[in-house]
Order: sequence, then structure tokens, then C-alpha cells
Amino acid sequence: MSSINRPLAGPVLAFDLGEQIAALRAEEPYRRSGRAGRTLAKSGRFRLVLTAMSEGNEIGTHQADSPMTLQVVQGALTFRSSGEEYTLTAGQVLFFGPGEAHDIRATEASALLLTVSATGDDYRPEELANAQASA
Repeated sequence: MSSINRPLAGPVLAFDLGEQIAALRAEEPYRRSGRAGRTLAKSGRFRLVLTAMSEGNEIGTHQADSPMTLQVVQGALTFRSSGEEYTLTAGQVLFFGPGEAHDIRATEASALLLTVSATGDDYRPEELANAQASA
């Protein structure tokens, strides 16, 4: 479904993730590269992106400009950041802040939901460090 034929913003949007994932896996980019994604919703600097990945597919290391969450909807994947590796399976969510270098690898056919928030808003590493130090 192209973005021309579907709304990306509105007061309420509902999605059947199973149907969306099946549609992504049927698309040419998925058949060609083992990965396909679709922005489900956007509002200002907020984005909700669904990505389907085949087993072994990788999203290479890159920097995040804003805080994000990564929720595994189907399958399993590994997330690597700052020399640490996290294994995530369906139903698990990972939060990571801006500036973190990371890469993602599907350890089986997987689908993930990425939530991207406003760039730099509400995240100040020095405040986080001070809060952790005083805890």
C-alpha cells in the first residue's frame, strides 16, 4: 500500500500488524533484499515504522538522532550498541537514546516496530548521568 493511498496522520489510526507484516513480505524490496519497511504514522517529528526482516538480514551500524524504542513484533533479533549486545524476542521492547551507534540483526524471520520521537527533546545525557549518580 503506498503512502498516497493511506493516511499517515490523523486523530486516531489503527493497524493490524499481522496484515501489515504479510504485505511487507510480499513486496519486491523484501524479496530482493530480505528487508522492507513502512512508515505507519507520522506527526511532526514523531514516526512509527514497521520493518520486516528475513533471517540473517542486518541493518548496519548508524547513529540515532533522537530517542527511539524498538519493539520486536515477530521473531528474534540482536541489537548491538557501545560494545554490548542485546537479544530481543517477540513482545520485548528496547529503548535507546540519541547518539548511540547500533546495528540490528534478525536471528530468524522477524518484524520490528520502531518508534522515533522528536530530535533531542527531553533527553540530556548530563541530566541522566546526574540522576544515576544521585540514585
